[in-house]
Amino acid sequence: MGGVRERMERSLEVLSRGANWMAEALMGVLLASMTLLVGAQIAGRFLIGYSIFWSDELARFLLVWIAFLGMSAGVRRARHPGIDTVVRGLPPAWARGAAALSLLLSLLFFAVMLWYGAALVARTWPQRSTSLGVRMGIPYLAVPLAGLLMGLHVLAAGVAPQRPGAAPMGASEAGSDD
Repeated sequence: MGGVRERMERSLEVLSRGANWMAEALMGVLLASMTLLVGAQIAGRFLIGYSIFWSDELARFLLVWIAFLGMSAGVRRARHPGIDTVVRGLPPAWARGAAALSLLLSLLFFAVMLWYGAALVARTWPQRSTSLGVRMGIPYLAVPLAGLLMGLHVLAAGVAPQRPGAAPMGASEAGSDD
């Protein structure tokens, strides 16, 4: 039975790592696009007196996606701020229980993000944005996607065996290939 658990742990880890790689790559493309767009808007406005009317809206949508994808990458890398002073002072068995409770509460929160984010996308899908005319569900799609990604990362961290000295939630040490 140990082989099944090990395969599940490995599969979740591979899925989490791959999803994070894609999220970070997409985040890089979106950030570069937003930078170029805002730069072009500023240059156009001050150099030739022309303003790209839809650039503010697109930059805002890109920023939303970058922020939510960044949250999921932060969960994967265990880089979000945390206060663990109380947990460090607990006996090891209690500390493991507190860590498990933290993982469960995180999963619950991410499930709520996924559920209500999907409802938000469905509710706003018929609406169109003012300048671009894109469906408003597209910018809001970042919310349930981030909830799904963060849930995956927490699941992968929760089933992975804890190594002594490992970072919280299964994060790898600095300088890893994450």
